[in-house]
Amino acid sequence: MTSPPDNVEQLLESVGISPTFLNDLLHDSDWSFVIKVHALFEAVLGSLIVRRLGSDAAADAIAHLDFNNTKSGKVAFARALGLLNKEHVTFLRGLSELRNQLVHKVHNVTFTFEHHLEALDASELKKFKTEFGYAICGLDNGETQYEEMLLKKPKTIVLLAAYQCLLNLQFQITDRGKDILIRLLREGTRDA
Repeated sequence: MTSPPDNVEQLLESVGISPTFLNDLLHDSDWSFVIKVHALFEAVLGSLIVRRLGSDAAADAIAHLDFNNTKSGKVAFARALGLLNKEHVTFLRGLSELRNQLVHKVHNVTFTFEHHLEALDASELKKFKTEFGYAICGLDNGETQYEEMLLKKPKTIVLLAAYQCLLNLQFQITDRGKDILIRLLREGTRDA
């Protein structure tokens, strides 16, 4: 059995992905971004579940689990094994729902977050904020930052939620540590 990776870049490399994968996604179309982030979490969750179970022999069975099945999917297993908290489960379920909306109709390849958000009613916007805005809203002045980013850089909101979830999966760090890292990542994505 392999030892756990030491950082997010190694975590990405351990599942066969470039260490710059997430930042590179900011240059992809919004449709591609959603599909690729979801695929990333499919691979990472499967890998970490196998590690937590301590059984490389289970890798193939875990890889074929549904992602979002609330009873027997990868998200449910990761939650049961203590790898995910409630916020991250909410993020991953929201990501999976969005991905599923996009892949089942070919016309969705033109998906943009801006058009998607324009079509949402007040309750759906609140749901989007709950699913994807938690990484920013938890910061000092986070609500204001969220509202600004929602209008100008909604993809970055989802990216920061993905980073926070990955950081939690990899390091099981404290909430304060996550806030510091998300603040630094937020600063780093201002010009992207």
